[in-house]
Amino acid sequence: MLFKEKLKTVLLQTRALRFRQWMLPRSAVILAYHSVTTDWRKQADYINRGISTDAERFDDQMRTLRREYNPVTLDNIADWLRGTQSLPPRSVAVTFDDGFADNYDVAAPIMEKYNIRGTIYLTVNAVQRQELPWFCRAAFLFQQAKIRKTVLTDTETKRIWNLGNPQENHDAFVHYCYPCAKLVGEELQNYIEKLETWFGFHLDLNNVHGMMTFDQARKLRQQGHIIGNHTFSHGNIAHIQQEFLYQEIAEANKILEQELGEPVEHFSYPHPCLEPQWNNATLAETKKLNYKTAVLTNFGLVTRSCLPLLLPRIMISNQDNKEFRWKLETALAGIQT
Repeated sequence: MLFKEKLKTVLLQTRALRFRQWMLPRSAVILAYHSVTTDWRKQADYINRGISTDAERFDDQMRTLRREYNPVTLDNIADWLRGTQSLPPRSVAVTFDDGFADNYDVAAPIMEKYNIRGTIYLTVNAVQRQELPWFCRAAFLFQQAKIRKTVLTDTETKRIWNLGNPQENHDAFVHYCYPCAKLVGEELQNYIEKLETWFGFHLDLNNVHGMMTFDQARKLRQQGHIIGNHTFSHGNIAHIQQEFLYQEIAEANKILEQELGEPVEHFSYPHPCLEPQWNNATLAETKKLNYKTAVLTNFGLVTRSCLPLLLPRIMISNQDNKEFRWKLETALAGIQT
């Protein structure tokens, strides 16, 4: 481990990876964030640490992005893929999934410091209802159950889960998230409420600063950020029933356009669990809506050979500046780390 860290430091200091980047065709990186927080402990019960970035770390990352790379937008990347615009070397776009309020309160002011514009994808139903998405509510149940050493009896299957045991807690979390990812709208709401009844407690949605508002989304547009669609319910749309696909993408898009007063041209595939996260039906739906881009959570470098409606991204969370630079430099060199 010590050798690997020393090698990493040497490669970053000598900029050796840039030689490989120079040999590759022009490319871009799309970064994927979720929550940017000033105090992760306050939200640790319902926003997984793996999708939250400390404000100080995010500030360091944006400073590095401005100094060592070329920040671009998804509109720039879309035009480049169409052949109507060139991209500078080491181009990087910033995106945020879900639409958490801290994207407006915390992330946007930091990005403003460095003149960086991003894309924020809204989970439409969560923003409309001003409630955290289902996966946050589920995370709260299992996190609290671990602390309380809850023994859960599934009243339908009669299975007993010892949720104080970390491994059994994890297995149960996955077990109950799979059906959530296949549901939408009221069916999803009812399923989560059923789980909360079994557990005997729930996340107080009135006591958390969860989702940004449509008014805040409009203000972000005025500042030059892009607002995109992250579906209506945040399920895995490759696994939902076919008749709900229109509602999850097109109807959600219509609501966003009515709220923003302008076309919504970018889409992000939710990936709460299950594989794959897209299929031919979802691809056809995004084509019908004439999206400029649709992004995945699959790791990868964006090249001219990529399909604009199936773009890979690099997942970012709470990396320190060295790890952030390592992730970017290796990605631009075509290396997955």
